[in-house]
Amino acid sequence: MASNGGSGENSVVRYDGTNAESVHVELQSPAKNRAKGTTVGQGKRGSLVLFDRASGSWWNPKFDSPILEVELRERYFPYTRRRFQYALIYVMLACVCWSIFFGCAQLSSRWLYFLVGALILAVVAFILFIFTHFKVYQKFVLPTSLILSFLLCGLLLSSFTFDESDVSPVGTFAGSLEIVLLFYTFIPMPLFISVPMGALFSITYEGLVAYRYDQMKNIEFVVGKLLLHLCLHLLGIHIFIITQVRQHSNFWKVGQSVMARKELDIEKKVKERMIHSLMPRSVADAVRKARPDKEETDEEMADGRKKRTKSKRAKGEIIFRSFNMSQMDNVSILFADIVGFTKMSSNKTAEHLVGLLNDLFGRFDELCNKANCEKISTLGDCYYCVAGCPEPQPDHAECCVKMGLGMIKAIKQFDEDNKESVDMRVGVHTGTVLCGIVGTRRFKFDVWSNDVTLANIMESTGKPGMVHISEASYELLKDKYDVEQGEDVEDLRTFKKLIEYFDASQSSFTIKHEQESKVIKTFFITGIKADWKGDAEELNNSAKRTTDFSDNDVAQDQKDETAVTIDGASNNHMQRENSVNNVLPTDLLSRRHSTGFLEGNDADKLDDKGL
Repeated sequence: MASNGGSGENSVVRYDGTNAESVHVELQSPAKNRAKGTTVGQGKRGSLVLFDRASGSWWNPKFDSPILEVELRERYFPYTRRRFQYALIYVMLACVCWSIFFGCAQLSSRWLYFLVGALILAVVAFILFIFTHFKVYQKFVLPTSLILSFLLCGLLLSSFTFDESDVSPVGTFAGSLEIVLLFYTFIPMPLFISVPMGALFSITYEGLVAYRYDQMKNIEFVVGKLLLHLCLHLLGIHIFIITQVRQHSNFWKVGQSVMARKELDIEKKVKERMIHSLMPRSVADAVRKARPDKEETDEEMADGRKKRTKSKRAKGEIIFRSFNMSQMDNVSILFADIVGFTKMSSNKTAEHLVGLLNDLFGRFDELCNKANCEKISTLGDCYYCVAGCPEPQPDHAECCVKMGLGMIKAIKQFDEDNKESVDMRVGVHTGTVLCGIVGTRRFKFDVWSNDVTLANIMESTGKPGMVHISEASYELLKDKYDVEQGEDVEDLRTFKKLIEYFDASQSSFTIKHEQESKVIKTFFITGIKADWKGDAEELNNSAKRTTDFSDNDVAQDQKDETAVTIDGASNNHMQRENSVNNVLPTDLLSRRHSTGFLEGNDADKLDDKGL
């Protein structure tokens, strides 16, 4: 073993006998007290440690940290006060009994002095008892205890000033024993005060007894009574130290338990925040509640006893959650893509580019919360979110449009802050989606449907700096926004039909696909109607990040923008993002009858809606 005295660390070196070149080194670094720089829980070599974090002194047992000691005194103050009140009640009852005895017996001519002394002690004890019910008592615990202790000792020793006493030597001896026990048990005083006071009282008492009674001067009586007093003091010291050790140990254990519970609560909140950042709160709560607990079964052993065992799950079984997929109607989907991202990334390092994206998407996330939208995911420079899912929302289309206008304003501010020249192309569509969580590892909340694909097409066929909406979204927004006509796009919400017919020329049957062709009208947001401008500006002011943003200003800026060439590759953002095991969402929906995750009636409803 090698030790490092300067740092307090010990290193243990072990050699493996089977391998001459194998060396195992362990560093042992004991915990340190930050306040004093000493080792925690270790006193001087050979000293007895009373409890964890003890200062090492049995004469005054306390923590090595003043903060812990103050907390201990405050937490145990109600118990200390109640214990002192019990002592005062005992003194009052004893005084009442002695007063009755002195008044009835009248054993000497001095009985009235003893009666008055007992009544004075009872009154003082009663006053102290009332005083302990006030908050100011906490500041005068030690002075109050000293007053009672000196009064008890003085009244008992004052009985020896009279030639005739109503109390026999046996009675005074029993009273002295009671007073000594009160010093160590019920009267709250430190050990370094209780021991000298008790020793001085015992010596004074035995000296007065030997002086008053000649028969008590016998050496056998003196030695015997001194041994009795010594045993009583040792017993009191033992009770005092055990009480202090129990209090400090319990306080330390409870404190550790509270700290551990608080740390667990903090970790739980952090995990909940992390889960809620990955999926909506309602979905996260449903996933957590749906987690199956481990099932326990009783197995009967050979001797008839039952053994409780936990059942094992089959390999590949989902143990975190049950599969759940929901159909949501009246949902608006927003897709946004950064125009000029390739040019921006051509002259930047990967770290700088990721930092810029993090800054920009952070602004979008803040806008998403302000606009009451639910972020779904990001893929490269593509950002998409929904409104009205998983919780229904009556103004879902308005939320998505406000989100889109806010994104356009935010990226303009981003350009000013970072000296860039990028823009946003935003597409919004309203329809029906399937939402839920797919997979067992690294799963996330997502949405699927042909309407989602159509929203992605709205983005890819849009113009930079403008919000491109479909006809379905326009029907919900025509009373609030001014629009201009856009190009028609192909409606993907159609189905292919398999038609079998007989080819007479080849004398065979042929199967052909027949698909209806539909288009939908699209529109670009150009401004806000005057009767609704106030509400929109109020929301935009609350959703800003660095500057005030106004839908009217965004709409005015949109008129000055010119169309740019559409990058055909952006149409594949959603397809790449939502593919599961190399199966695209459109393929997944086309095979939904065979996958079996929808009932037959639900599948028919989806067919009717064009999903």
